[in-house]
Amino acid sequence: MRRVNSAGHAHCASDAGQAPGPPTPDPRVLDVLRTPESVRAVRPVFQPIVHLATGTVVGAEALARWPEVPGVDPSAVINHARDQGRVAEVDRACRNAALQTIAAHGHLEDGMTVFINVEPDALVDSLKSGTIFDTPAPGSRIVLELTERALLDNPAELLNVVLDARARGVGIALDDVGRHPDSLTLLSLIAPDVVKLDGSLIASAPTREQLHAVTTVRAYAEATGTVILAEGIETDAHLRRAVDLGATLGQGWHLGRPAPLPPHTWPPIPPDEQVPINSAPAAVPDQPSQLITRRQVATKQVLVRYSRYLEHHAATLAEPVTILASFQHATHFTDRDAQRYAALAAANPLVAVIATDLPPDPAAGVRGTTIADDHPLADEWTLVILGRHFFAALIARDLHTDTPRTDHDRRFTYTLTYNRDTVTAAGRALLRHMH
Repeated sequence: MRRVNSAGHAHCASDAGQAPGPPTPDPRVLDVLRTPESVRAVRPVFQPIVHLATGTVVGAEALARWPEVPGVDPSAVINHARDQGRVAEVDRACRNAALQTIAAHGHLEDGMTVFINVEPDALVDSLKSGTIFDTPAPGSRIVLELTERALLDNPAELLNVVLDARARGVGIALDDVGRHPDSLTLLSLIAPDVVKLDGSLIASAPTREQLHAVTTVRAYAEATGTVILAEGIETDAHLRRAVDLGATLGQGWHLGRPAPLPPHTWPPIPPDEQVPINSAPAAVPDQPSQLITRRQVATKQVLVRYSRYLEHHAATLAEPVTILASFQHATHFTDRDAQRYAALAAANPLVAVIATDLPPDPAAGVRGTTIADDHPLADEWTLVILGRHFFAALIARDLHTDTPRTDHDRRFTYTLTYNRDTVTAAGRALLRHMH
C-alpha cells in the first residue's frame, strides 16, 4: 500500500523529495501512531489495474486506509514514523493488512495480480527475519512497488531487496517513473517487471524531457519485455495519451475507483493478459571478473587508455549516466582520478568507487566504499557505465604473475564490452558491495 494517487487518495508509502510537511504533524497522524495497535488498524482498499486494449481488470493496487482516523494522509504517517524510527512497523502493517485481506477472500488467484507498495529501507528489516509478509497467501501473484526515488537514495540496498524478492517469486514494479528522470540510468540494474509512468506524464502533453524519459522506458520495454503501466488516468484524454505513450496497462478513477474487494469472484485472466512476473533471479556474479569469457592480457598502461576513453565518452554524452568503478586500492585512485570523477559526478546522478582504505567521499560528489584487503574486489579493476541507451564496461583482474618494474607494467586479464547484459551484470556485482 502506498502514497497518494492522482485523484488525491492516500497510499501507504512516503514521498520524500517533495516539499516538506508542516513542522507540527497533523493530529490525525499522531492518532495513527499512538500505539502499535492503532498502526495495525490499517485496512486496505484496492484500485483496479486495467488492460487498456481489452478493458480486462488484470490486477489491483492495495491502498491504505485507517477507518478509525478518516482523512489521514498515509504519506504523512510514513514520514513521521520515519522520524520516530518506526517506518518498518508502519510499512509492515500496511503490507500484512493487504495480504490478510486477500487471504480472507481467497479469490484473487486466477491470474489476478496484487501490487503492494513498500519502503525499501523498511523492507530490509523484514528480510532479515526471513519473510516479506507475515500472512501467507498461497497462489497469489504479488508485485512489490518500489519508488523511482529509492533508486538514487540507496541503490545497493534496493538491489538486494529486489534480488531477495525475486528469489521468493515476487514481482517488481518501479513506481513514479518520469518524476526523477536521472534515475532511469539504473533501470537495467533493477530490471522491473512493470514500469509505472508517473501521472504527470499523461496529465498534459509531455515536455521534451518527459518525452526523453518515455522513449527511454519504451526502448527498455522493447528490449526486455517489461510492461508499461500509466497511472492517473482520470479522463478519456488521459487514456488516449497513455496509449500513445506505449502503456498497455493503466489505473486511475476513469478506469476504477479504490474500493474493498468485491464479494464475488473475479473472472479468470487470460494468460496473454496477465501481468508478467519474472521470478528468475537477475544475473549477479560474485565479482565482475567472472564475466570475462575470453582471455585477453594487457598491462595497466594499455588499460588506462581504455579507461580514459570510456570516461571521456561518458563526459561527452548528452544523457546522464551511472558510473561505478573499483580501483583495487585507494592509492590507485590518484588526485588526477579524483578530479576527473568529481567532474563526472557534477554532471551525473550516481558516481561511485570501491577500493581498500577508501574514504566515503573520495572526491566531490563521489560515493566511496571501502573494502578489506582480502576482499575479492581488491584484485579487480572495473569501470561500468550505464546510460539510458549507452552501456560499456572495462573489467580487469590483476594476474599477480611477476614483480612489475613499474605500476604501469602490472598485467591483467580483461574484457572491454558494450554488451548490455554483461555491462548490467557487472554493474550489479559492484553495486551489491557498495553502501
